[in-house]
Amino acid sequence: MSGKVIKNAGDPLIPEEKIHLPVMKEKETTSLTLSGIANNIRGELTRHKYFEFLDIDFDDYSDIEYTVEEGKRIAQHLRKMKTGHTAMVPMTCSPKCPFRLRCVLFQMDKAPFGRACPIETNLIKEWTMNYFNDYEVDPNNFTEVGIINELAEIEVYLWRLSQTLAKPENAELIEENVVGFSPDGQPLTTKQLSSALAAKESLYNRRSKLIKLMVGDRQEKYKREAALKVRDDNDPSSSMADLKSRIQKLSRDLDKQQIRLKEESGDIIDVIAEPVKPKSISAEDIINGSDE
Repeated sequence: MSGKVIKNAGDPLIPEEKIHLPVMKEKETTSLTLSGIANNIRGELTRHKYFEFLDIDFDDYSDIEYTVEEGKRIAQHLRKMKTGHTAMVPMTCSPKCPFRLRCVLFQMDKAPFGRACPIETNLIKEWTMNYFNDYEVDPNNFTEVGIINELAEIEVYLWRLSQTLAKPENAELIEENVVGFSPDGQPLTTKQLSSALAAKESLYNRRSKLIKLMVGDRQEKYKREAALKVRDDNDPSSSMADLKSRIQKLSRDLDKQQIRLKEESGDIIDVIAEPVKPKSISAEDIINGSDE
């Protein structure tokens, strides 16, 4: 075995230059380590690539071993985490889920307790793709992808709040809160707007700001088009300007037609032969509105 040999606690001898190790064969592998070393059924050391996609410097994890199935599970989890914090948005399925009574999986006794809610996981994927399509975002643009992920996250939170407000006890959108106590210890309460409804309003405002950043609402699109001197064909101001232009053209065509008809009838000759001199108008005529 070439290369300098080192020994880690609880591990067999491992060459410093791992490049000389053969690539692992999955069927023969008995355990994996996060540092890229695998053991096979013959006790030989091999290399695996399950975690190479991270491309970061690991601490020394060589004393921890995993089975091949565990390695696949870890790799899948870490790849999912590369999408950002949005991957953690779906809540964990639980028998105590506040929305279980309206969950079809719970009703069928098929709820995956302890794992991510498949309903919310599907919703966040769907909303993320919809935003990607709406704004034609480049997947390599980290900033815009982050905004899209946050928009999808907000949609999930709004979905939860809507389910909360749909419960019979929240139908009035008013909740009673304790604001103090009387001298004899009795609680003093007041009715206020539902905190869930207030949270929705806050999320709506945040979503609106993010959409403006993506130039996704009509107001921002209009500003952009105005800056570029671009007008939509359906814009009322553009339609009125176009209609005015057509009317003016029609008027000019009408005048030309009348002149042509006069030329054909000979009336135009008298007009040319004896031009009409404009009559002078006094200031008094203008004040009195005289047409003479």
